[in-house]
Amino acid sequence: MGRKSTISVQKIFGAVSHQVAQGDEFRIHDLAVDTGVSVGSLYHHYGSREGITAAAWLDALQTFQQEFLKAIQSPGLEAGERAALVTPHFSRTHRERAVILCVGRRETLLNEKAPSEIRQAVEGINAETHSALVDYSKKHNLNIQACLHGIVAFPLASVRLYLPHKQVPKSVDQYILAAYRSAMNVR
Repeated sequence: MGRKSTISVQKIFGAVSHQVAQGDEFRIHDLAVDTGVSVGSLYHHYGSREGITAAAWLDALQTFQQEFLKAIQSPGLEAGERAALVTPHFSRTHRERAVILCVGRRETLLNEKAPSEIRQAVEGINAETHSALVDYSKKHNLNIQACLHGIVAFPLASVRLYLPHKQVPKSVDQYILAAYRSAMNVR
């Protein structure tokens, strides 16, 4: 029987988020120092630098998608508003994960050297999310481009004005709702 792992996944992903926020190149040695986990243990658990960053991206995306799908698939036309507000809410309640998704560059954190099973999982999540947006737009006879702008692009741009160095204020929600409503009125 093997030893129980003492690696805190959230501590590791938090340290990845910290490195992303600093804008520095991601380094395993710095991650080991930040987490107190040996370089060897990190490689043993994740296989590579790309394995660590891809796992952090997947964790953040899965957490975000859970909230997003619940909102966009909820009943009524207001589901779009609820979905648009997931991004700022997520940024306030899951700050470290939000920094990874909103500030980190996908090409860096989830590149071609990342484990294929993680890349496939991310693609599946993205496809499911896109499908939910398309279903919402069709169900309510809305332009898909307007939905993408109002539900995805405007909220993401809004939180990027603050992350990684500032907390996303609650007042941003009203601007996101105004942008969403404006986008939905474009025909």
